[in-house]
Amino acid sequence: MSSPEPSRGHRPGPPRFIHADELIVDPIFVDSQHGLDRDNLAPSIDGPPERDPDPYDPEAFSWSLIERPDDSDAIVEFAPSPYDDVEQYDHGDHHTAEFRPDVPGTYVFELDAPDGTHRQTVRVFPAAPDDTGGPPRLELDGRYEAETDEFVLVADAELSPTSNAFRDGLTVEWLPEDGTELSLSDVTIESPITESTTPPSEDDEVVGQQVRIPADALDGSTRLFAAPYDGHVVGNVDEIVLDPDAGTVELPNRPPEWLDDAVVYEIFTRSFAGEPGETDFEFLAEQVSYLDELGIDMVWLTPIVPAWSAQVDRAPGGPHAYSTEDYFDTADDLGTIEEYERFVETCHDHDIRVCFDLVINHAGWTNPRFQDTIAELGEDIGDEYVLPHVEAWDSDSPYFDWFDRRADGTDTDAPPAAMYFFGTRLQPNLNYGNVALREHIMAAAEFWAPKVDAFRCDIAWGVPHSFWKELRRRVRSMDSEFMLLDETIPRMPSFTESEFDAHFDTTGFMDAAHAVARGDRPAADIVRAIEKRFIDGFPTFTRLLNTTENHDERRLYYEAKTEGRRENVPKAQRAAMAAAVTLPGIPFVLYGQERLIGEYGTPRESAFDEEDDRSDDDIRNDPYKRAFMNWDEYPDEHFRFYRDLFDIYHELDVLGPGADLAQAPHSNVDPDDVLVFGRETDEQSVVVVINFGDGPATVDLRNAVDPCNLFTGENCETGSPDHATRVEVETLGVFETPSVLGPSHRP
Repeated sequence: MSSPEPSRGHRPGPPRFIHADELIVDPIFVDSQHGLDRDNLAPSIDGPPERDPDPYDPEAFSWSLIERPDDSDAIVEFAPSPYDDVEQYDHGDHHTAEFRPDVPGTYVFELDAPDGTHRQTVRVFPAAPDDTGGPPRLELDGRYEAETDEFVLVADAELSPTSNAFRDGLTVEWLPEDGTELSLSDVTIESPITESTTPPSEDDEVVGQQVRIPADALDGSTRLFAAPYDGHVVGNVDEIVLDPDAGTVELPNRPPEWLDDAVVYEIFTRSFAGEPGETDFEFLAEQVSYLDELGIDMVWLTPIVPAWSAQVDRAPGGPHAYSTEDYFDTADDLGTIEEYERFVETCHDHDIRVCFDLVINHAGWTNPRFQDTIAELGEDIGDEYVLPHVEAWDSDSPYFDWFDRRADGTDTDAPPAAMYFFGTRLQPNLNYGNVALREHIMAAAEFWAPKVDAFRCDIAWGVPHSFWKELRRRVRSMDSEFMLLDETIPRMPSFTESEFDAHFDTTGFMDAAHAVARGDRPAADIVRAIEKRFIDGFPTFTRLLNTTENHDERRLYYEAKTEGRRENVPKAQRAAMAAAVTLPGIPFVLYGQERLIGEYGTPRESAFDEEDDRSDDDIRNDPYKRAFMNWDEYPDEHFRFYRDLFDIYHELDVLGPGADLAQAPHSNVDPDDVLVFGRETDEQSVVVVINFGDGPATVDLRNAVDPCNLFTGENCETGSPDHATRVEVETLGVFETPSVLGPSHRP
């Protein structure tokens, strides 16, 4: 087959900032034993991506290392296999490059592509010493000054609270995007600016580095990238775009503003109707008014594309559909694409945005392109849950190189065996070293992006950073308010670098909320999980989801009921949701939480017989995790609590994700059960009290605190002593105060 049209552009990605002990590699493993990050140097596709492109010739892209430090022996590598246990199969096309630096310095790579020669710079910092603390954080801003015809940028860099570095050692490193005319010699970096107009002293708070760039040094719209460096650790990269013709400054690495007022609701799609096989787009559209009444701003449906698990009676884990058969269609049991679009339109009529579940780390075994790579299958043993062995592969298939492979064979696959997500053969890993595969997936993203408002990206850590950076540029060029949500477990700040707007926080916030609901950890651990985001280096402008449940984790209620010590478990669940709404972050609801589905819903049945030892089975682990929705029976008080909670979130900006989190002076509380903290903006300050305990809690707050609970509208004062305002709180209290007084920081 011939290569795709060579006139299309294939520039590489933006410049990179890494440590000398970091690798830019794209291993064939996607599991917890072989790292949780993938990357490569890759050509992008500037023209319209094709759904089914012909294979690119092996010689279409050639990488070379044209500049490196004098004492470096580093080379361009292809599939260096950083793990010794398995050799990666060499597909032979080498469209992408991988890299292991050996010394600090600047490395420049050259890409020879059909449309010309391009460069990509990698800035390498010394390996970070042990116990240096968290990375610094950076936020860029800027303006155009017509009087001087120059751009003035401010790089607001900040040390981590746990950093061992000195403030005067904090710098900001800059690189323009390769291929632009801007040279760093045209960039004037001035002394750090402070809050005062006098020269900075040791006691001044450093708030930024000022940079000046003449407009005539730019040959059109120009991107610059910057990273903070404290002398030990390099922090996350931020990006800014300068347009000298329009005199404008853009910050593309920012979430859309609508996200800061959003409550997110996840639906495990085929459980929502309450009965097997009953959910379709028509039913979902009929329930949009319910979501509106509840106070939902964005709804995320688990995958709606054709997939094997939705086509069997009792799929392991339920009909989750995370094994894509076709990236350009909807599943037959749910309805047509036109019916899906009518559901989206109904959501928009109620001011509810729609998030599409984009599953591109792996495809499904039944995907026709994967099937095309199989030359011969072994015997079908008649068990729909056991896939047949692969006796031979068709290496002449145009899709053979679309999937990750190992050089040898396995117990089930002939060499070169395909690699699967966490070893699950239903889900073959995609090979992002193949440009045709990248183009196919990019075409899928461009197919769905105009129909929805956001992507939730499954197993984001299993896809190279280079691809996410390219995808973000594409969808943001189509819709400047499009939102990208990553699934990375544990949370990883590197995905904030021009990739994702919002992030899951399963190992932080969710784990803490579950432990407190069980009664195993003090309530303050939930706040510590929020503060840890700051320590980890997440920039102020990015957003993390405060999730107490999702479809992959055990229900908080089920876990607290079966393993916890609390008697009033529904109240503990409500308290956990109150923390998710009132602490910095984006509130998140898994369908049925508001109706106490763990008590009133219909559990799913495991696909395996009881005698099967399947402790890893999702359904056996928690039958309510993906249970059928309880539309008929539910506790009204519980539902009203959720609805009122989302109402106050929308009413009070001080509860938003960008408001400060502060300590609030208090006493007379049980630290295991009661959580007290402050939230403040320039316009308002509140003290929040959350009670996980079985009965009401009495808390002493400062005299200045107003005892009227903004959540219930009731005066909660009870027998206050002279020195304090004593309030009684059942589950949630939000009290206005002139100031919080405790130490404060932006979360």
